[in-house]
Formats: sequence, C-alpha cells, structure tokens
Amino acid sequence: MFFSQKFYNLDEFSKQIKSEKYLIAKKKIIDDIKLKSFSFMSEMQKKKLNEIYSLKNHFRKFKNIIFLGTGGSSLGGKTLVSIKKNFYINDLFPKIFFVENIDQLSINGFLKHINLNESALVVTSKSGETIETLAQFFFIKEQIKNQNSNTEIFIITENKKSTLKRIQEEESYFFIEHNKRIGGRFSVFSVVGLLPAVIAGLKIEEFVKGADFFLESIIEDESKFDDYFFASFSQVLLIDKGFNISVLMPYIDCFDDFSKWYRQLWAESIGKDHKGTTPINALGTVDQHSQLQLFLDGPRDKFFTIIGKKNSINQQIIDCSYGENNTFHILHNKSLENLMNAEIQATIATLKKKKLPLRFIELENLKENSTGSLMMFFLIETIFCCYLMGVNPFDQPAVEEGKKLTRDFLKNESHKSFTR
Repeated sequence: MFFSQKFYNLDEFSKQIKSEKYLIAKKKIIDDIKLKSFSFMSEMQKKKLNEIYSLKNHFRKFKNIIFLGTGGSSLGGKTLVSIKKNFYINDLFPKIFFVENIDQLSINGFLKHINLNESALVVTSKSGETIETLAQFFFIKEQIKNQNSNTEIFIITENKKSTLKRIQEEESYFFIEHNKRIGGRFSVFSVVGLLPAVIAGLKIEEFVKGADFFLESIIEDESKFDDYFFASFSQVLLIDKGFNISVLMPYIDCFDDFSKWYRQLWAESIGKDHKGTTPINALGTVDQHSQLQLFLDGPRDKFFTIIGKKNSINQQIIDCSYGENNTFHILHNKSLENLMNAEIQATIATLKKKKLPLRFIELENLKENSTGSLMMFFLIETIFCCYLMGVNPFDQPAVEEGKKLTRDFLKNESHKSFTR
C-alpha cells in the first residue's frame, strides 16, 4: 500500500462497524465506486490525461504561468504544484503562480515582479460567474493592455452561456472545457488540478494510478474498507460526544497546501443542516509551538489526523560539534528526518496519553502514486461521512446567498467611488 493508518483511543467504536447505519453507507459508496457514479472518476482516463499532456507542450514557451481562480478552482492544483516545488522558493520552470484573492495591494505587488510578455494567464471558474475570478481577470487584463503585452490567455469553464464563456468567445481566448458534473472541490483529478500539476512536472498518470489502486483495493476486498474507514466512522460518532473539530496536521512542509485543500473539501461538503465538524489545518513541527498547547490542554472537542512519511534512504547526518571540544550530543550524528520522526512520535504519544482520539497516516514516500492514493482516500472519506450524516456532499447551498448579496451590494454602491 502507498500509505498506512494507525488509530488511537477509538476502541469504544469497534463494534459499531456492524451497525445498520455503517453498513448502509458502506454499501452505497462501494456501489457508487463500482458504477463509477462519481464524476471525477470519468476524468481519470488515458484519453483525458493525454489531452492534458498535449496542453503541457503549449505552456513550455512561457516563463510564468499565472492561474486565476479561488476555492476549488485553485486549491487542488496548488496542492499538486506544492509537492513539486521547494517550500521556500519557486524553483520551477516555468514558474507557476496562483492568484486566489482580490487584494489590490498583493496583486499589484506581484505584477511588479512579473514580465507579462513572458507569461500565460489561465482563468478558471466552473460556473463562469465567480465574481472574484472575473475581478482578477479584468484587473490583470488592464495591466496587460497598459503594458502592451502579448500575454496568452486560457479559459477553463463549462461549455455553456456564462460571462466567462462570452469573454472567451468575444476575445478568441483558448478554451479548455470544465466538466459540468464536477464541483470545484472534487476537481483535483480533472484538468483543473492536473494541468498545473503536469506543467510543474508531476507525473499525472502515476498520480491517477495511485488513486485507481486505492479504489480497486476497497472494492475488491471489502474488509480493507473497514481498515481504511473505521476512523472516519469514529469521527462521525464522536460528534455526539462533543468532538466537533477535525485537525489535520501533516509533518511535511509540501503538504501545507494539502491541508488547506482538505479544509475546503471537508467544510463545504459536510457542513450542512447544522451538521458537521470544523476543519483546522496545522503544520508539524511549526504548530507544536503555537496550536499544540490548545490541542492538548484546551477543550476536549478535537479529532486529530497526523500525517508523516517514512524516512528516506539518503539522510544527511548532522555534525553537531562546535567550538574546540564541544558537541550537542542529542542531535550529533542524527538527521533532520530522525528529529522529525521523534517529534511525530512525541506528539502522538502525548495525544494518546491525554486520551484524545487520533489517527496517524504514514506515507511510503512523496511520489505521485502515494499522493494520488491519499487524495482519493480523503475524497471518498468525505463522501462516506456525508452519507453517514445524511447530507449531500456535492452542493453548498448556504454560500449562494452570500454570492447574491455581494452582487446586490455592488449594484447599490455603483454610484460611489472607492479609494484606498
């Protein structure tokens, strides 16, 4: 397997995997997988991957690729790109950037360091009506015009009447179709996630193979389903005991964006009808020095998922000698990976001692197949937990009101001028 799980402080729920509630949800999701009912599965085909690889060739001539989008139109692709680039610097070629917000100060500061003549712009909105993405586009389009730049523009949206599709047609921009049946937060296995990934150098066929392997493993041997999703079921049962927060804490720098991808996936899918748990993202070891005090000694309302990876073969040993005859012995001849592993085990042991519910997910490595398998696990887990709780995993009705109100406020304020 590409990853393994260990569970702690969940023994009280072991017998409930025979309950009717669990068995009904389990059968439903296994049947859905067998029937390929989930639209994102239709994108995981060789033909689709070849189309994305052909798009990759078109982007090789650019120095910069700027992706405009927000939420699900950005987080999946950003997660996959993060796995390929250094955590501290953008060491990719071409360089890939994600503009996700509408803060004028940030965008202007970014554009000052970008040669738009050497750049491509990719605008992603499933509906074609995402107002923040349209604002990003028109703002940067003005800069392109002012600089008389030859920036090539690509539009990813549904093939239907919408503002963004009309723009694409009127301006003759390159069109890439967004599968109308796939919501943004489930789009990481589609062109939305895979295009930035393949430009970054990720082997998308291996990424998809890892996801397929996971799906096949849980439908070929249903006992494996229980091994994978017992903790998921426990997380739902824990809600009745007051555990209404889900903490995802990877001890891998390049998984920081992964935890943000998970945060949206979980929050928008399960948070309905006054049900759900609140996702919190953290990063080990950084958040051992900020949030861990609360996690350990604050309210007992959190379920923890810690993610690590097995130590690599080529570890760099640290020489901790200093001065004339001094040595910092506890670290001497150890590696950073030795320290990271000790930190993980210490956090797990402390949470376990505090009798807090948790699971530890350990990746074999950070290769594409391991990441694909893990991301598919979280997609299926989210849908499965929604089935258990009786909510629709694929809609987000509550946020629609906010979108409408934003447009109303803009209309009402259209006669005013804004200055910063």
